[in-house]
Amino acid sequence: MKAKETASAGYRLALDAHLAVVDPAHQRPATPDDGDSSRIPTDAQAAFADYRAQASGTASAVQDAAIRRARAERTAA
Repeated sequence: MKAKETASAGYRLALDAHLAVVDPAHQRPATPDDGDSSRIPTDAQAAFADYRAQASGTASAVQDAAIRRARAERTAA
């Protein structure tokens, strides 16, 4: 890994600190859908649920806009 060898001392220090606390078997943060939600604080679970609801609404709006645009382009062609 040449980037690590040629990187600054600060970068190597930050990377080593990160690798010391990250479990390689779990590269992504825990979410309430992971099964065991007992490790996740209740307020964090509520915040995550709010985020998912908002993201779902945004995704639906984007999908609806894409469908409308595709239909408009087909009728114009």
